[in-house]
Amino acid sequence: MQTSSPLANLTIWVQLIQWYMCIMNMHEIDISRADLNLLVVFEVLMAEKHVGRAAKRLSLSQSATSHALGRLRHLIGDPLFIRTSRGIQPTARAKEISKPISDTLMQIRTILHPAEPFNAAKLKRTFRVAAHDYAMVALMPPLLAQLRSQAPGIDLRLVMVDPERIPEQLERGELDFALGGFLGVKVKNVKRIKLLSDRFVGVARRGHPQVRGERITLEDLINAPLVAVAAGGETRGGIDRALRNAGSTWRVVVTTPNFLAVPFLVENSDLIGVLPERLALRMMATTSLTVFELPVRVEAMSCSVLVLTANIDQPESKWFLHLLQEAAA
Repeated sequence: MQTSSPLANLTIWVQLIQWYMCIMNMHEIDISRADLNLLVVFEVLMAEKHVGRAAKRLSLSQSATSHALGRLRHLIGDPLFIRTSRGIQPTARAKEISKPISDTLMQIRTILHPAEPFNAAKLKRTFRVAAHDYAMVALMPPLLAQLRSQAPGIDLRLVMVDPERIPEQLERGELDFALGGFLGVKVKNVKRIKLLSDRFVGVARRGHPQVRGERITLEDLINAPLVAVAAGGETRGGIDRALRNAGSTWRVVVTTPNFLAVPFLVENSDLIGVLPERLALRMMATTSLTVFELPVRVEAMSCSVLVLTANIDQPESKWFLHLLQEAAA
């Protein structure tokens, strides 16, 4: 810790000292009235084993250091140091509490030391991100390109997690971020940041007889065999509501639990599917698909990121969130 004196004011870290007192199982002490700088005196006395040398190192007079030692003895309820012909020797109690005090002061100095400017290129860590298939395809390619360029030491672990379990996994540190819709998520310690909205479009094989000029009529859509994305096998969703609002129903021939299966189910059949536009355009480039406008207005899909509120202002988190927002743009 770069300070003008080893006796820099440490009182802002009362909670750390309370933890220290707790592990020492000391008698009840009014922390607010205790001079926490005495812990620095104790640390130097343990190192020097001599009051005169300790005083010099502390930039204090020998009498002031002896007075501080007297206050320490009263505070802790033990002689702490026994005078000898060669200086002072710690008691058993002093040896017992030496490491906890040293560890506590080291934590304080680490916290108070000016942080180095954030440099993504020096990061070496792994981010664990929960994401569904849409987020993996729509956001990960541009995000990875930025990561490889700006921070080659970063690794990603993409996992699929039950949305109901995501908040608790964020709180336990098992996840760093989560990508998804999360429209109903309201958790005290978790922040939801919307990244994008994506409208739905239809997809079919090229040359599909019911798709003409990148359009399909409502009648043809209703009569076509359809594939729907439904995690639990149910067919209710945005397209289903849109058709019901238009006074129509549709026949779902196949359901699949994820978006990525849809292009492969329709490209060699007469099935018609519905996908978010970003995903549809990506898949069109690698499969024999045509993308067309739907004859009904379907509520857009949103993708958000969840992050612990306590972490949102951390440099690494702020940087990663910025990359996600750029990828979404």
